[in-house]
Amino acid sequence: MKPQTATVPASAALPLVYRLVLTVLEPFLAASGAVMVFRTPQDYLTTITRHGDTFEPNSTFLYTAMGGSWLYFAFIEAVVLRLFDDLRLWRVLCAGMLLSDAAFCHSTAQAVGGWAAWADTSAWTKDDHLVFWTTAPMVLVRVLIVLGIGVKVAARDRKGE
Repeated sequence: MKPQTATVPASAALPLVYRLVLTVLEPFLAASGAVMVFRTPQDYLTTITRHGDTFEPNSTFLYTAMGGSWLYFAFIEAVVLRLFDDLRLWRVLCAGMLLSDAAFCHSTAQAVGGWAAWADTSAWTKDDHLVFWTTAPMVLVRVLIVLGIGVKVAARDRKGE
């Protein structure tokens, strides 16, 4: 049987800015995004595609599915991460969220014509900046947590992880 390891509190190990981004800022942004895709999916489409695609009402179910995933993010961050002050759990959840982040980031590049078009920041619109700056900080915080960068853990606690 595996020996029980001591729980490292996320509140003690993670910088305040990491915790605020994941438990306050992003749940608000995720819930706001969900409301947008539920209420006005055509606005989301024009925002993400540089006004390049026409909204088809028969595709509304895709936006509903996306909104559901954003509500899940909001719940995990606003509720689960606050209820469980466990660094290992935070790291595992952040790793899982990064899988979704990879798909979402790829979709934003697809929406504007691929990675080459997306990487041309001189062509970015106000909406491109909005999408980037409401996504990148959260992704960065998750990467830093998963990699242990900025995480304060005593040497004796690292042995158990």
